[in-house]
Amino acid sequence: MKAQTIKFKDCGIYYTIFQNESKPTIVMIHSYASSGKIFDSQVLALKRLYQLIVVDLPGHGKSQYSKNVKINDMPEVIKLILDRENIAKTHLIGVSEGALVAQAFGQIFSNKILSAVVVSSFSIFHDSYKAFYESQFLTKLKLFFFWLFAFGKYKNYYVEKSALKLQAQTLFAQSMIGFSRRSVFVKKNLKRFYHLGEQKTKYPTYVVCGEFDLGIIKDASLQYEQKVPLTTVEGYNDAKQIVFLDNPRLFNERLKTFFKSVDDLGETDGE
Repeated sequence: MKAQTIKFKDCGIYYTIFQNESKPTIVMIHSYASSGKIFDSQVLALKRLYQLIVVDLPGHGKSQYSKNVKINDMPEVIKLILDRENIAKTHLIGVSEGALVAQAFGQIFSNKILSAVVVSSFSIFHDSYKAFYESQFLTKLKLFFFWLFAFGKYKNYYVEKSALKLQAQTLFAQSMIGFSRRSVFVKKNLKRFYHLGEQKTKYPTYVVCGEFDLGIIKDASLQYEQKVPLTTVEGYNDAKQIVFLDNPRLFNERLKTFFKSVDDLGETDGE
């Protein structure tokens, strides 16, 4: 493992790379309020089969906070990392906001994406985001109050949302290193992702959601499969938002199967 920090504008973005240069690369992008640490189980399961890059969003983990760098800048940050590491194409795993970044990366740098795994999110290529934000109006008001007056409760909301099992919630809480009150500002301008036009490149996508995730997310996952070509949807029983915290073994096995099928297809296409 090699820990690195790359400068984007005036912000240092932290990432770790588990080098395996003869293998395909997977970039992992965590959700808001967590850090790359949530992928510890996936790193253990995949590092012998793939080269892995785990990125901390700005204002999260070991990445710096800057008023000038937000989550909507992350596609360009990932491109910068790939160029630095001399990587031509990549698979991506994204959770919630991280999944929006993965899709946007595939749209902006369409010649660099191999596949995407979308955990607890929705398609940026349709109007699913409108229904999501409408459904979250009252929740946003409550969270704004917590953010102002009870930041501990604000953080706890995301802990309880992340997973069903107490042990899994503890793992999420441990991943909240670097997350602070000002981290909320890095979520500004996510609407950039929803105005990138129709999907330019068709690539395999594995969309997953938990049995006890938000109803709007479960609906959006089904719409994703219906509207986006080459998409497979799977629901995980006894799981909330981040299904691999509640059920890491099954998720990791599914990941191996999905990525192998994509890589095998790529080899066939290249013959």
